[in-house]
Amino acid sequence: MELFFQRWNLPGPLDREKLVLLHGMGGTGALWRPIGASLEDTLDILAPDQRGHGKSRIPQQTSPQYTPLDYGQDVLDTLNALKFYPTWIVGHSMGVRTAMAAAHLKPEWVKGLILVDLGFTGLAGGGFGEGLAQFLNQLPDRFSSREEAKNFMKTYCPDASIAQYLMAVSISTPEGHQTFPFDHTALIQTIHAARDFSIRPWVRELGNLKKPILVLRGERSGAWSHEEYLQEKEAFLDLVSVQFREISNAGHGLPFEQRPTFVSLIREFMSLTR
Repeated sequence: MELFFQRWNLPGPLDREKLVLLHGMGGTGALWRPIGASLEDTLDILAPDQRGHGKSRIPQQTSPQYTPLDYGQDVLDTLNALKFYPTWIVGHSMGVRTAMAAAHLKPEWVKGLILVDLGFTGLAGGGFGEGLAQFLNQLPDRFSSREEAKNFMKTYCPDASIAQYLMAVSISTPEGHQTFPFDHTALIQTIHAARDFSIRPWVRELGNLKKPILVLRGERSGAWSHEEYLQEKEAFLDLVSVQFREISNAGHGLPFEQRPTFVSLIREFMSLTR
């Protein structure tokens, strides 16, 4: 499936480095606009809406699947159509699994990866998957106002950073309603497809191929505990191409909470590992 996407690149060399930005659950490619604007002077940037999100939704009557491999194949289909490879890939939250799936399926198309704030195993990568699934089952398709939506988030959302994130991606309609740019059923299926799923073998597989991988965690993250982060860091000490960093004054929304730092990390990582 070819995905709808945003693309940013200022006029310049045709052979400039390529970068794919993959949003988290409930988001769209447009979320990356401020980061894309900070990098488009030297990079060719692609930010797709992943399946079930934004303008890449699939009619439920077609019984679509929402496994990491399905998400990853969509990215590859899109890259193939645009001949947008080899490329670097950044995945945030759910996008971590998509990034790793794409790299697992087509490692020769991937120059390196930055994986942002998602554990390697479990429903939400070590976070609050079951609670999030229950919350999404309760979440109405629309609210009569933004204030009503915020109050609902405050009361029922299992994590404040997710509530903030969902409000950031929410859309105000001309009628004054507040709605969301995703298919609720798709998100619930995505969470359940990740049950007992681990990207750890893929990280090791890519590490053994000497693909540079930078794993980031926001020190205040509620989605990935510090203890689980340290366990993964310890497990990959034998692979020098897999690096771990914890970013201070950031939570699960690290790329957006610490945007200048995050942009600098991307530039630094790509320049050091070329």
